[in-house]
Amino acid sequence: MGIHYVFFADDLGIASIYPTLKDRLAKSGHTHVSLLYCSADSPYEFQKELEILQRHFPTRLLVCYYSKRSTGQWIIQQSEIEAVLNANTMRQMNFTISGNESFTKSIKDVLLFLGIENVTIQEQYFTE
Repeated sequence: MGIHYVFFADDLGIASIYPTLKDRLAKSGHTHVSLLYCSADSPYEFQKELEILQRHFPTRLLVCYYSKRSTGQWIIQQSEIEAVLNANTMRQMNFTISGNESFTKSIKDVLLFLGIENVTIQEQYFTE
């Protein structure tokens, strides 16, 4: 049975999410990993590492970057999340959010609105 891991992270949460994301890709099996990553600014933390992983796992890893600078908001639009959900080809989906309190709440609210209740909130290993 395939699993699609969907991660949401901001600048604070990416350091806590990255090791888990990498671990999911390293395990064999039918898995897809998506990261929707919001940053207050460019450059994005771990961007080089994520680009290397994308080249290594081109069919298993999707990374979408969102900048607060360009939108003025932290929120990832509901339509962006729906696109990832609608493109899912795996039987099971697993959702993890890692970030500051307002980012985490906004993403969780959108997921709840879309009927997704089983969401993991990743503990922060590092703080700002």
